[in-house]
Amino acid sequence: MGMTEKTHSFWDFVTDEAKKWTARVAFAGCAALLVLLFTPWQERLQAIWDSPDRLASISDKLDYLTQEVMRATGEDRVIHEAPGLTYVTEPVYVGDRITLNIVVRRTRTGAACTLLTRTALFTDETNIATPGPGVSPSRQVGDSDTPMRLRLDVPHQLRPGRVTVHLSLEFDCGGKRVFDRTAPVAFMLLERD
Repeated sequence: MGMTEKTHSFWDFVTDEAKKWTARVAFAGCAALLVLLFTPWQERLQAIWDSPDRLASISDKLDYLTQEVMRATGEDRVIHEAPGLTYVTEPVYVGDRITLNIVVRRTRTGAACTLLTRTALFTDETNIATPGPGVSPSRQVGDSDTPMRLRLDVPHQLRPGRVTVHLSLEFDCGGKRVFDRTAPVAFMLLERD
């Protein structure tokens, strides 16, 4: 084997390798072209570009849904009244004090609040709310259902008949005044014989 044969073999080897390399590049180019044509890359890039706005929108919707769930469950209020357990001990006669029986607890929202005053609001057949005196509470309620029995003065101007009463409550929640109220409770105000 002479020098010419070795040289010839070398150039054949280089040519074969160049052909292989060209075939590989052409194959990779075709694959890249197919991926580019059949992949919705423009939509993906747009989705990536819009993702911060979409995340902010989702976050806003979650905040709204959280508030709606809290409102639906009563957790957006300061107190929660146990349903069906609030009533006025009857009979009640003109000039008597009433006994309002109520079962309440603080909500998570109201856990850090302090009750400042409670005012009973009475409504008779004239549909005009008449307040009783504002009273400072003798105790604060916690986060478990607490039965309370409140003695309330009935305003003298109420007409006998069906009367409703509810409590207007003023709280201090971290330096902010917050107002809440109980559900109205009906009772019969009777005239004395």
